[in-house]
Amino acid sequence: MANQPIKMDAGNKVLLFISAIALAGAVIFLVAQLVNWLGQMGTAERTTITEEQLTERLTPAGRVEAGPVDAADEEAADLSPGDVYQNVCAACHDTGASGAPIVDDTDEWSSRFSDKGMDTLFDHSINGFNAMPAKGGDPSLSDDEVRQAVAYMLDQADVDHGWSPDNGAAENGNGEEAASEEEEAAAEEEAAAEEAAAEEAATNGNGETVNGIDLAAGDATRAENQLYGTCIACHGARGQGVGIFPAIAGNTAEFIAGRLVAYRAGETVGDDTHLMAPNARNLSDQDIADLSAYIATFDES
Repeated sequence: MANQPIKMDAGNKVLLFISAIALAGAVIFLVAQLVNWLGQMGTAERTTITEEQLTERLTPAGRVEAGPVDAADEEAADLSPGDVYQNVCAACHDTGASGAPIVDDTDEWSSRFSDKGMDTLFDHSINGFNAMPAKGGDPSLSDDEVRQAVAYMLDQADVDHGWSPDNGAAENGNGEEAASEEEEAAAEEEAAAEEAAAEEAATNGNGETVNGIDLAAGDATRAENQLYGTCIACHGARGQGVGIFPAIAGNTAEFIAGRLVAYRAGETVGDDTHLMAPNARNLSDQDIADLSAYIATFDES
């Protein structure tokens, strides 16, 4: 009984035959794919890369260098009249702050141009006038940059001024001849004398101190160029006061220093303490000495 062969009917034999054929087909397919892959590996061309190409691929896309700026680079970085306007003038001439004429107000600019002329407009812009500080509060600007900014504003207002950097030395654009070299030199000497007198008045060596601050060490020039610009909007270019804000001209350095020290300490000095305290909070002793020296030079009008 144990050695009798397994009997298979016709149906089982057919199924076994079909399974054998399917298995053989699968083996043949896999062998063919393997042969094809090995053939591709053997015949594929290798891509070579030169040393120059490798260096180019490894080179960073950019780098930062520090060092002195060449004169050519400085010239390339010169601001256009439009840039000067946006950076310095727009704060007042876009809004009309402190009575500044709006940049595109043709009637206002035409009136000022007709009444004062180009030379006067230039002089006020360079040296300051009423609430407008000298050079708009940016002493780094050259006189030529300021002149071009003024011409730019007149252009925006469609005022035919006839001035350009090329003809400005010969004709000022409003029918009057420009000042001669002698007149310019005399004006510069007068301005230098006034500045020296102001500095002498501000640092007269009287040895006065307020809250331990040596007022005689105050630097009026530093205050004018670096500190007082924050004060102009409310107190005016020469301390004459703007609108509802008080005039500060005619006060002594000791008085100004005392007020600034009190504001800095958070003390209530008057109705405007809430406006002054934030501005005085970060002032150093030297800042207070400098501002006091400068403001003391303002004449009460």
